[in-house]
Amino acid sequence: MNSIRIRFSLMLVGSVLCVVILASAVMSQMILGLVEKDFRDGLTSRVAAFSNSITFRGNDAVFHLQPAPIEGKLLEAPTKLLQEAFQKSQANFDIFVKQTPDGQRWASIKMGPGWLSWPIREHAPPPEVWWGLAGWMVLITVGVIGVALTVAHQTTNQLKLLQSMAMSVGKDGVLPVLKEEGSIEIKATAQALNMMGASLKKAMDSKIRLVAAAGHDLRTPMTRMRLRAEFLNEREREEWLHDLDEMDHIADSAIQLVREETVGKGTEHVRLDELVGDVCAELTLIKMRVTIAGLDHSSVKISPLALKRALRNLIINAATHGGGAIVSLRVHDRRAVVLIDDNGPGIPEQFLASAFEPFFRADPARRQSIPGAGLGLAIAKEIVERQGGTLEIENRQPQGLRQTLSIEIDIANVSSVAA
Repeated sequence: MNSIRIRFSLMLVGSVLCVVILASAVMSQMILGLVEKDFRDGLTSRVAAFSNSITFRGNDAVFHLQPAPIEGKLLEAPTKLLQEAFQKSQANFDIFVKQTPDGQRWASIKMGPGWLSWPIREHAPPPEVWWGLAGWMVLITVGVIGVALTVAHQTTNQLKLLQSMAMSVGKDGVLPVLKEEGSIEIKATAQALNMMGASLKKAMDSKIRLVAAAGHDLRTPMTRMRLRAEFLNEREREEWLHDLDEMDHIADSAIQLVREETVGKGTEHVRLDELVGDVCAELTLIKMRVTIAGLDHSSVKISPLALKRALRNLIINAATHGGGAIVSLRVHDRRAVVLIDDNGPGIPEQFLASAFEPFFRADPARRQSIPGAGLGLAIAKEIVERQGGTLEIENRQPQGLRQTLSIEIDIANVSSVAA
């Protein structure tokens, strides 16, 4: 009931139904009144016409009358109506309406010394009239409801732009450009949303330029610091150079993270098993402990350079902090799943939700012993999600960490991959 369309449609349908039912009730009462009036008027007119056929001889009249009213069951309601009708016409006759055992209705009127009786028909609409009335009600109801629903749909249809806009917001937070068409209110809303989207995009671009400029400007004083470190003694020089290298790595990682926020989904068809194998081979050459546990053939639609960077970060994370990476690729339910396991200490459960935040370290003490800026997982997650995939981490039992990268396979190239 929170939907404006549903509430508006129910309001229209309820209003139309009330009007149709009320109009039909009034029409039914009018029909019944007309039928009863026709019954009374018809009978009195026939009696009046019959009285004209009486032949009078002086004060006497020749008239064929019955000694008593016809036998049968007295019908009180029609009798009362006829009596009232005769009283209004100032014809004081005793009259009875009776129903004989064969089901016919007879009217008996006391005229002088005898009774005049004749059959009468039941004044009620035939079944065809009621069927016609029912059909009229159904057609009117269906037609009006259809019109109401159509109007409600057309009126509220353009409100969908709010939902479509929210669903189509990119990973970079930039709103899509909306068509400024429709009613005055819809146009004004679309214009306001487009202005807001332009402002957000301008703010995002400004942030990217700011971080890139800061990283670039840092290199000048860092270069001067390296030159000055050359005049220090050997021990102090090594400490200064170590700190400078870490600062340089942090600056590069921060710039890389911001740049990844502007990279869209790739459109290249890539053999994911070959890409994973190449990354593992490259890291093995630089003496990292990486083991391949099996790679299923799979093809995906991605940006290969971006996804290769994400895989490298994830595998390096496992090899560095987990004592070695065990990499496997499986195809399941039309998705390619890359599993990167290690046998390290894992991440405390209370910190798992924060593992993808920039500069995250499960153990701050490791900052001194293990180089890095704490941006590897953040960069990898940003890349994977922009490629339409998902990245999750969980602790293994009894120890170790599992990083799971999942991305939809390219169905159009499944046959070529299998070949």
